[in-house]
Amino acid sequence: MELTNTRRVVPRATWLDSTPSTNAELREAARAEALPHGTLIATADQTAGRGRLSREWITPPGTALAISILIRDFGVRGLGVSWLPLLAGSAVTAALQPLFFDGMRVGVKWPNDVHVRDEQDAEAGRPGLKLCGVLCEMLPDGSVVVGMGVNLLIPDWELPTDRATSVLAGGGNVGGAETIADPLGADLADRVTASVAAELLRLTALAADQPQAARALVLRHSLTLGSEVRVHLPGDDVVDGRARGLADDGALLVDLPTGGQLTVSAGDVEHLR
Repeated sequence: MELTNTRRVVPRATWLDSTPSTNAELREAARAEALPHGTLIATADQTAGRGRLSREWITPPGTALAISILIRDFGVRGLGVSWLPLLAGSAVTAALQPLFFDGMRVGVKWPNDVHVRDEQDAEAGRPGLKLCGVLCEMLPDGSVVVGMGVNLLIPDWELPTDRATSVLAGGGNVGGAETIADPLGADLADRVTASVAAELLRLTALAADQPQAARALVLRHSLTLGSEVRVHLPGDDVVDGRARGLADDGALLVDLPTGGQLTVSAGDVEHLR
């Protein structure tokens, strides 16, 4: 794939017909040479992808995008590195929201997933269905590989779980595309990749120069804040409460029903219905 639009917004873009992992490819490439900030690798056939907590991320070839972008010097000033998964989620949100019709909201489920939901479900606290996961990996020099897996053209019957969806299955406007291997699908994939990359680079710059503005945007894109949640903590502890806000490091602040507040830096969050 030519990635014509993407090459306009990043210094270097590589499309791979197939790879075990775009994060691993970019990590090895960065080890071999001094790649510029914003270097991107993408594919529509990732055979050994993984998500947070080493979970598998496997999709049918030609139906999902795996995108990895190298971010340099993040956290030197402004927001810290722990905000990167949230900023990446906001970048994907901005790229995918225009593909959906009015009444469908794309947003971020803390800490690293992008969901879409019918806004009629908002009052029930439902986070919707998963469109994308984010995995950030720090390199020895302090740079970060930001990996994003976007479910683009997976049909209903091939979705990996009943909690997942894709732009196609969720009713988004894919312009008649059926697979990324076809011209319509290739054009859609290039436009989405370019939009994600441009927005992530904009947000990382904003986080350095205007951290409060970047933080406000993350808050605006959150589907978790204001929802009743169940937090599954390390060690198998489970706590219910109401997601109230984000701490200075991006940790989730949860008001407890018995009073007090829990700060969640690591754990799985379930939206209660």
